Amino acid sequence: MRFDPRTKVVFFVSAFTLAFLFTEIIELILLTSIMLVLSIFSVERDKIFGRLKIMAPVFVVAFFLWTFLNQYSLFHVYGGVNVMTGAFMTLRLFLIVVLSLAFVSFVTPVELVNALASFRLPYKLVFTLGLSLRHISTISDEYIAIKEGQASRGLELDKGFLVRRIKNYASVVMPLLIRSIENAEKLVLAMELKSFSLSGRRRYSVGKLGRVDYAVIFSMVAVVFMFLVRNFLW
Repeated sequence: MRFDPRTKVVFFVSAFTLAFLFTEIIELILLTSIMLVLSIFSVERDKIFGRLKIMAPVFVVAFFLWTFLNQYSLFHVYGGVNVMTGAFMTLRLFLIVVLSLAFVSFVTPVELVNALASFRLPYKLVFTLGLSLRHISTISDEYIAIKEGQASRGLELDKGFLVRRIKNYASVVMPLLIRSIENAEKLVLAMELKSFSLSGRRRYSVGKLGRVDYAVIFSMVAVVFMFLVRNFLW
């Protein structure tokens, strides 16, 4: 089932909000399980779980820090060694990472721009965001191409100590910087030739919300409102 981009944005914004509103570990476990199940059905599930595997040492370090050094945090509740605090904060960090990866997987830049435009946000803000996302995608493609080109010439980028690796990546960063400036100049020239102006508002393509979209939106907003009331009024 295909959801409207606005539904996706509301869902993930609400999920991020809930990740910080939850105060019980069982609540985090439930939301994390839902996001992992959704990630399994994503077309980029291999990338999501691959990046989670790479970040496993970060989660281990976070667990030990929050377990044994939580009293030095600005947000600590209990002093001394507290395994539950370590588990809770590590799970929250894991949930935030999963949400971030799932958001990038499920919401394309075009869908994000269309959704934000439908929310009546300032046109300049929406256009700048869309242009930035497009430029990031272009830079990413250029980086991969340059890195593969240097590797094909026999340059070993990921071997040696840290200083040597930094020097090796200079041969990738400099061409990437030059290509980025060239792409930016081409973009500016194309916009000038088309007499582009931010004063004229463009209509973004958005469809109509279906019943399922309304159900998801109202459900997530209601859950967020419920936890806001619980945390700040009770």
